[in-house]
Amino acid sequence: MVRKIAIGIGVVAILAYGWNVVASLIFCFGVHHQEFLEFPYLQWIEARSLFWVVNWRIKIWIITAGVAPSAAVLIGLILLVRYGRPAKRPLYGASKWATGHQMQNGGVRREQRPF
Repeated sequence: MVRKIAIGIGVVAILAYGWNVVASLIFCFGVHHQEFLEFPYLQWIEARSLFWVVNWRIKIWIITAGVAPSAAVLIGLILLVRYGRPAKRPLYGASKWATGHQMQNGGVRREQRPF
């Protein structure tokens, strides 16, 4: 159980960092300053802190750089919820109660009392 939680936290951290990297890539290429793109690739966060002091073109690239990876994450989550569930077997035709023989083969005992 602890291992699953640790893996889950690690995956969330990696996805958050990946989101920042993609946003920084979009921002740096959008404003035509690829030379700003250096490790640790968090230029979008620095640009976001300057949102109110830059011109409108830079503001548009800051917004675009944040919206594009968010849309990709949202689409991924929707697909995960929609297709990540175990497949349910559809019920075709008429269904009816099991017969005594079928219940006995399935391990159901009629005479068993709860006490």
